[in-house]
Amino acid sequence: MIRFRVGHRWKREPAEAPHDSVSLELDGVNLLPGAVEEPLVEAVPALVEAVAGLHAGGRRLAQVSLTEAHLELVLRRSGTDIELQVASLSRPARLLRPPLRLDAEELAEAARVGGQGFLEDIRKVAPRRLSGAAEQGLEQALRQLEEPVHLREERRPEPFTRRVAPPGVPGFGFALDDTDDVLRRAAREKGPALASLLCPGEVWLSLPERPVAWRASGPPFLTALELARQAADLARAVELGEPRFGLEPAGVRPELTLDLKAGEARLGGATFPLTGAALVEAMYHLGQALAVAMSERERALAGNPYLVELTERCREGLSHLRGAVQPPEESGMAMARTALSTAASRPLKVPGRLRRLRFDDLWEQRKLADADQGRLMLGRQGPVYSSPQMACAFERKSGKQLWRRAATHGVAASTDGYSLAASAVRVCGFHGKGAGARWLHDHDGLRIGPQLLRQDGLLLTLSDDRIALAYNEMTGREMWRLTPPRTRRSHLSIHAHRALLATDSGYLYGLDLADGQVRFRVSASLPFLGPPVPWGRRFVATLGQGSHFALLLSDAHTGEAAWTYEMSLALPSAPLPSGKRVYVAGELEGEGVLLCLDANGQTRWQRTLHLGPGPFALARLPGGVLVTSALGAATRVSDEGEVDWRVGAAGEQLTKALQPIISRGVVLVPGERVRAVDPDSGNVLAEVRAGAGLMALQADAQLNLYFLDELGTISAYRLVSHFAVVSS
Repeated sequence: MIRFRVGHRWKREPAEAPHDSVSLELDGVNLLPGAVEEPLVEAVPALVEAVAGLHAGGRRLAQVSLTEAHLELVLRRSGTDIELQVASLSRPARLLRPPLRLDAEELAEAARVGGQGFLEDIRKVAPRRLSGAAEQGLEQALRQLEEPVHLREERRPEPFTRRVAPPGVPGFGFALDDTDDVLRRAAREKGPALASLLCPGEVWLSLPERPVAWRASGPPFLTALELARQAADLARAVELGEPRFGLEPAGVRPELTLDLKAGEARLGGATFPLTGAALVEAMYHLGQALAVAMSERERALAGNPYLVELTERCREGLSHLRGAVQPPEESGMAMARTALSTAASRPLKVPGRLRRLRFDDLWEQRKLADADQGRLMLGRQGPVYSSPQMACAFERKSGKQLWRRAATHGVAASTDGYSLAASAVRVCGFHGKGAGARWLHDHDGLRIGPQLLRQDGLLLTLSDDRIALAYNEMTGREMWRLTPPRTRRSHLSIHAHRALLATDSGYLYGLDLADGQVRFRVSASLPFLGPPVPWGRRFVATLGQGSHFALLLSDAHTGEAAWTYEMSLALPSAPLPSGKRVYVAGELEGEGVLLCLDANGQTRWQRTLHLGPGPFALARLPGGVLVTSALGAATRVSDEGEVDWRVGAAGEQLTKALQPIISRGVVLVPGERVRAVDPDSGNVLAEVRAGAGLMALQADAQLNLYFLDELGTISAYRLVSHFAVVSS
């Protein structure tokens, strides 16, 4: 006997958006364990409409997402039966049970009875909770379920098998056993994304002297997805220098235990030579090889969002694969705040000493909202503008608008095309320039953005300027949130596997990026003034209130404080870690001062800048530090504290000190006149008038300039020519 059942708690406790349990029972056994808090106005109509589509013969495949339980219900029509698969995308990703074959007519009747009962109940209890379109869709599906079944003539499947051996040892091999031709038929019929990938098969691990040391049967896609997730966990353990790491690969026994210090692994009582980095690499290579094999079988699968996400996850993991990050006092190197692209860091090709640059107008975009609170970022295709209620992106050369998002309760955008838009009741996720949202979910009505960080498949932002939120970038499910008490303003940053939330109440929280668990809480005597800045395995943060300011250095993994340095500086800049030192600039008795501290929090030197009043901004140069002021003045100070060169003010003072830009071997100093400066000699190579209302500055890999002013105008300038002097 098959039954669809919906919980009754929502009828006793009416809510804005009713949530309750959803179950599909077969002979009294619930096939949807964990689906206890689903949005009913989304889940029930989706279930009924999926079964109705299969019953009416309009499609052979259907997929229903139970987002809160991380379950995907996949239905496949096969003659007079319907094959049911329940896939869990939580940890570990897997099929909850082998595929089940259900009688199509019995399943249709169960869906009709369950859907009709829900429709009657919601009309009585909460008639306004179900939108008109959703109600009409549910009614139409119920009518389809009452009609006679329609069986389409099915094409004979073309069985497909492929076996890919491990590329090396250690390595993962896999086999696809697609006897029902799921990969090709589902993709050609434009079936549901996940259903197109769940063909049977197996994955195995080869270790030294053990060609098949471990094996997992089931859809190889789910196995590869979970192994890619575990690879990220293992990579973090290697990076943090942890001595041991244990895992059940893809959730399948036996357990694999690695001694990361000795480079050995134990599996099923046997010991093998195996390093953590080698296993991580093998895990990521599996995902890429599987994506290639599936795409070769059916080209349409190359755009499957689940397969694209797996490929990007593996590619990103391989690109970041490296040894453990050493503390700055041991390695002499610090983790950079931002990584410059290869093109942006490549100097201009000139035959001699660069003497002059010339820029011309390129394009202009006007009347962007909330420019005084807006941010100008640089994406792959051009500049990205983000403000509290609107975000948009423009093409680099023409200034053509690529996409635009606007919402009443906040917009958050990142440089790689991801954006969130919130209304009073909905939050929507977008990627790229498509007009439609990738996903949407209920929202609590608080404002979000404008900051948006993307890491490990998560989108992180702030709500109400203080609450940290993390969404799954694919499904939009809220993965976790943290609401710090007694806080009006928070600052969010990411350090490896930690999300760091610094608050104006004097607390800093270190959260596990994957699940949002608070791993440590740092208490300080002063409010935090900005986001923590990574420095090797540690982070440095600025504290301050009134005339009292300090720097705090703590371990990013445990939160243990190394030292606190109380400063006598006013208007301190954001700290700049560099090698074994950290720099901060500010005012001391009305004069600009640059302060250099070592890794132990001791003062190395202090230099007067002669740049006028603060605030100041810092940037790293080879062998020195660049300091700029809101007046457009700049100076280069060597690592030993000697002033190499200085350029004076460039007009009226800006409202704030903007970060200088270093691109193609040229320093761009923000000011009323933006100046291009030779970083070695301090010679001014070009000037472009920006006005005293300059709010943001960016430069791309071609040294094109982008200005944002207080009136909401983005002005773009292109590099026309450069001149050099060749000595004979």
